[in-house]
Amino acid sequence: MLSPRGVAAMRACVIGAGPAGIVTAKVLLEHGFDVTVIDKYRWVGGIWSPGGCYDGLANQAASRLFEFADLPNRLHFAGAPETQLYLEDYARTFGVLDRLRPGTEVVSVRPVDGPGRVGAHGWSVGFRPAGDEAAPVRRETFDHVVVASGAHHHANVPDLPGRESFRGTALHSNEVRAGAFTGRRVVVVGGGRSALDLATRAAREASSAVLVQRRVNWMIPERLLLGLVGYKWILLTRLGEALLPLYHDANSVRRVDRLSARTKRVLWWLISQDMLISSGFYRLPKRLRPAHPLPFHLVHAGVVPRGYVRALRRGTLSARVSAVEGFTGRGLRLATGEELAADVVVFATGHRRVFPFLDPAVRVHDPAGRLRLYRGIVPPGVDRLGFVGFRQVFNNIMGVELSAQWLARHFHGELRPTLMREAVDDRLAWQEQVLPGSGGYDFGPYDIHCADELMHDMGLPQRRTGNVLAEYLLPGGVAHRYRGLSGWRVPRTAP
Repeated sequence: MLSPRGVAAMRACVIGAGPAGIVTAKVLLEHGFDVTVIDKYRWVGGIWSPGGCYDGLANQAASRLFEFADLPNRLHFAGAPETQLYLEDYARTFGVLDRLRPGTEVVSVRPVDGPGRVGAHGWSVGFRPAGDEAAPVRRETFDHVVVASGAHHHANVPDLPGRESFRGTALHSNEVRAGAFTGRRVVVVGGGRSALDLATRAAREASSAVLVQRRVNWMIPERLLLGLVGYKWILLTRLGEALLPLYHDANSVRRVDRLSARTKRVLWWLISQDMLISSGFYRLPKRLRPAHPLPFHLVHAGVVPRGYVRALRRGTLSARVSAVEGFTGRGLRLATGEELAADVVVFATGHRRVFPFLDPAVRVHDPAGRLRLYRGIVPPGVDRLGFVGFRQVFNNIMGVELSAQWLARHFHGELRPTLMREAVDDRLAWQEQVLPGSGGYDFGPYDIHCADELMHDMGLPQRRTGNVLAEYLLPGGVAHRYRGLSGWRVPRTAP
């Protein structure tokens, strides 16, 4: 196969056919790569595929947010089946389905031996039919590998004492299937969106439902300003992002971002009060409201599930703010000393961002377990390897598409960043200060700043409209503002 440049196309393997994988494959095809996509599921979509996550998973995105730049999507807080259909349509429209090897599990990714840096001579990828550990492992060599395996597949379950004594069922949120709660006593452990989602569902289906969370996180209502305006018109604008602490990259900081700290505190107080009112949290006991002022823990926020506050107020769901100490024969014991009876315990306690197939010589975590990736995309000191989907922002669809554009140019040698390790150190220190608990992965509300950073690296215009008011007041963290980037090829050296 020849690339548009008239030379043999470089072979690229994309691991994963979720949103990050399919958009990366599409972008690499546009940039002239010969692409193979490998995924363990039978369908594209990742967590949106059947069996990819818990039954009843729903999209948190308002209209025009969960869409790629080149395929409009009018879904509004859609369910998993509708979301998966959109992703499959995208993969079909742009020729990605023709490059997919479904039902195939990657078991190893190793650098091809040779002098020079790790990965300089390409990568050997080993794979076999998914779920068949006895099957022989086949190997192929690729010039480049992109890990787009997703951040929500390896369950993080606390190792609590007394598990062997518990007579009920203990699950991670990923394992919840239809009927798991019906007529049973359910305890959900966790404070994120999935925990609240499953607790709300348990309130409808279970004989009793309890949510246990160590800390009450902020949750974003679907509509702000006393329920009058969709959240994207406030939180996903340049003016809204200007209220956040200064971004770490000066090339992405504008004059409006330099509002005084006092002004920002006052505005965040007003936003906090509105979020409490618009979400209904003001009608809950004080212990069930967030204790920290915004924007400190905004990185952990999700859209509050419909029916959550109503279930708490009606008593079909009860909540505890406490750590869990261990199992008992009948359920869970809390740090407060209370024991909760349960038939089903669900741990909605997040995921480990690990890559068991990756050669141990390729280190992508620091001793604290944080991801060490330059721009959240490439590991310093390693060639021809990239990660897409691990630079998380609120509108992650836009984030993965821009990451794919950046990575395609990097693979072509058009971006040659220097001092990568120092840049990663600086970014991790900044994240620890303003986005505690983000693990070097979650940039949370910095959608537009993250986009500006990648656009600057690529030598492309950061400003996406011809109107100042539209640029600052309309939602900017949206993919359709970034159409046609594959046609822009302006070499630049990233700082």
